[in-house]
Amino acid sequence: MSAILSEKGEQLPLVTPSSTAIPPRPKNRYRTALKHIIPISLVILYYSFVSPISLSSIKPYSQDELTDKQAAKCPPQPATLNIGHDWDIVNDHEYAELATKRLQRAVQIKTESFDDLPLNASDPLFDKHFEFAHYLSYEYSKLFKDPIKHETVNVHGHLFTWEGKNKDLKPILLMAHTDTVPVLPATLDQWTYPPFEGKVTHDASPSTPGTWIWGRGVSDCKNTLLGIYGALERLVTEGYEPERTIIVANGFDEEIGGPRGAGSIAELLEKRYGKNGISFIVDEGFTGISHEYGATVASFGMAEKGSVNVNVKVETLGGHSSVPPPHTAIGIISLLLAELEAHPFKPSLSPKAPFLKNLNCLADYAPEFPKSIKHVIKDPRKWDKLAQELASSNRVINSFLATTQAIDLINGGVKVNALPEVVDATVNYRIAFTSSVNETLEHVAHVLKPLAKKLGYTISAYEERHDNSTSHITLKVPGGLAGGLGLEPAPITSDRTKSFALLGGTAKAVFGNDTIAAPSGMFANTDTKSFWNLTEEIYRFTPTLITENLNQHTVDERISLEGHLNATKFFYKLIRNTEGWKAD
Repeated sequence: MSAILSEKGEQLPLVTPSSTAIPPRPKNRYRTALKHIIPISLVILYYSFVSPISLSSIKPYSQDELTDKQAAKCPPQPATLNIGHDWDIVNDHEYAELATKRLQRAVQIKTESFDDLPLNASDPLFDKHFEFAHYLSYEYSKLFKDPIKHETVNVHGHLFTWEGKNKDLKPILLMAHTDTVPVLPATLDQWTYPPFEGKVTHDASPSTPGTWIWGRGVSDCKNTLLGIYGALERLVTEGYEPERTIIVANGFDEEIGGPRGAGSIAELLEKRYGKNGISFIVDEGFTGISHEYGATVASFGMAEKGSVNVNVKVETLGGHSSVPPPHTAIGIISLLLAELEAHPFKPSLSPKAPFLKNLNCLADYAPEFPKSIKHVIKDPRKWDKLAQELASSNRVINSFLATTQAIDLINGGVKVNALPEVVDATVNYRIAFTSSVNETLEHVAHVLKPLAKKLGYTISAYEERHDNSTSHITLKVPGGLAGGLGLEPAPITSDRTKSFALLGGTAKAVFGNDTIAAPSGMFANTDTKSFWNLTEEIYRFTPTLITENLNQHTVDERISLEGHLNATKFFYKLIRNTEGWKAD
């Protein structure tokens, strides 16, 4: 799938060639196909599926398999949509120079979000957002006066409303956040350029030809933020009058859950427009524009994984370390955590989730996609095996196909000669698109209860009551701002809607008529989780070539100028394409 991150934080396409030598095939067409396959582990799979199949071994599909096969199809491809005036932004050198300086300055203003920030947005720790707001109001002054109405929501959130001529049409909502993740001080010497310098380079290296802007937040997500602003500014300058209302919402704490920013804005918009009162939403996403198998692909994030944290606590008798039991509390919790890691969640290629549809779009429309692998993707009976092969080949692909677990926190022990009496660890789960919080919690309890019994410990899962015990294990979902009580996977947006056709048709206008519009998913969380009541049509999508939009949340975050300009053009053209667009 497009726009996924490697283990080093680099963005990769769905399929990456293996460097492992592949034995020669008996026919040249097989060798040609194999050079495109993802990991080498799939070669074994490939061999098994391209071998001759006797007619007597072919069984007809069951009704359920036929239903799944139909559900997994790539959606119909929309026509190119290019309404009204166009903007050749890449060749608009005056604007390109302005956009470079704007993005550079945006990086230089630190808007980091830290996990321990207070819930009160008026706290002085948020004052850095005043500087950024002042910069925005100066640089994009046309957005802060008629015909656009600007509102400040909960001190630092921004809400722009450009009223449309037809009040009967539902508004569209474009989103981006103003905060960034912090820069880890220990990594400062790993950055090619200081992370808040906003360095601009020209042909600096073979991997960064042309103009690039470097720094924390330049990709996530000040690229999208200023792209939307630049599009609106241009439309105002041209005297454009929207037919339907355009809303732009900017939270300021997305990187720490978004309750102060997006949460407050969503509450205001629901009061103003009512439930399902917005036509569709476009927010940031890991997916974007990619080149795969001889095709340009626009992958729209139409699903988002859920999340939940589970705290595992071990309580036992203490004492002097000179008389230890076979397992201290730290030893017990180590065994429990190892047991969890030994029982990961099973990956699956569900026809309800977007990953399989994305593969089908490549199989149907990418000219260099191997026919042999197309055969596998089209056969529901082979999806389970294919899912296992894909997931085992790359942990990022596994994130698209399964619930993931990450043991992130552990606490225990206070002195080297004292047996620890209480030890706890917290495990973070990112829940698969078609799973649930409850299913995740049940899995954890199912894995740990037998081991607890074997170790002679009592165990209570979540709200279960238990008798007093000197050796006890407790599973619970931590509450509070950071932990929450779990977030269910987002409702999956349909790919048979007029909004999908609008976005896909716009992508074709900006990135080429042959661009494939494909469903995709988001395995992290965005501010859109606060907006489920406002619309059923949510798209997480960064309209930039993923190879020009790199290293979100890690060292050397950067974006090419052309990538930023194309993002700006996409939002400009999307708004113009709403003229005459009737979806309500």
